[in-house]
Amino acid sequence: MSLFLLYISGASMFGLLACQSVPPASRSANEIVVAPVQTSAQTPAPTKDDATVEKLLDAMEEQGRTMKDFTASATMEKFEALTDEREVRRGRVVVLGPTGKDREIGIVFDELIDSTGRGSTDARRFVFRGGWMSEFDPTKKQVIRRQLAPEGESFDPLRVGEGPFPVPLGQPKKDVVREFIVTMGTLPDAPFFRSLATVPPTAGSAGAAGVTVSATESPLMILRLVPRVGTKMARDTAAMTIILDRTSLIPRGVEVEAVNGDKTRVLLRDGRLNVGLDVAARAILSPPSTDGWKIDTRPLNP
Repeated sequence: MSLFLLYISGASMFGLLACQSVPPASRSANEIVVAPVQTSAQTPAPTKDDATVEKLLDAMEEQGRTMKDFTASATMEKFEALTDEREVRRGRVVVLGPTGKDREIGIVFDELIDSTGRGSTDARRFVFRGGWMSEFDPTKKQVIRRQLAPEGESFDPLRVGEGPFPVPLGQPKKDVVREFIVTMGTLPDAPFFRSLATVPPTAGSAGAAGVTVSATESPLMILRLVPRVGTKMARDTAAMTIILDRTSLIPRGVEVEAVNGDKTRVLLRDGRLNVGLDVAARAILSPPSTDGWKIDTRPLNP
């Protein structure tokens, strides 16, 4: 899954991505750039990290093609650099279908912890289906329906440069490489991800990307994606960190760093891939009864 994952602000989870082809960005001495191989005498020899990134992207793309469903508990933290404040929301995410226009996404948040540490019930549900994203607020008895793609047009809500949900769930390698400079990363130094730093490795297990886990290695594989200069995402986003389970490549976390210093972090627990959706998961994808609710429909501009 090309990840991934996910409180929606306005019309998007981490910000609406837009696709734009640009020349490859220049690279620094310490940067590993994953890009199409160029036949040239000056092409540098691939490194071990280059090979690992290539294997990961290939495995993640294949996972997206064969994915039937995915569910996980989700905790999202939004940090504002200007005010040094943060809020946390807890809920669940459900994805149905492989990479493509028929994929459906449901996200429900039912708990809010504000910057003072005070918890409260704040139920929100977001459902993406058929090019539309619907936000359900039972407290206000309000539905906001936003059209994200023209009727009948092919649209994958998770696709890099196309969809509003940058969840690491099986995105095409060529799209990732076109939009980002991809390197192996490290676990973000944030208390929010502390639980991942203490996960014990499963020695001897072979990862989905052909990387074996030793008794001393982390069970995580971490990618850092920096938007290429000139892409629309580069206007607001400095970098994304995608944290994957080394063996299954199920996403465990995402951090999105904004240019202004704000950060959105998502932690995924109990991720389940291709095991079928239970009644509770299917209910998240099904719109609730909205009799008597205010419905605000926002089609695409002509």
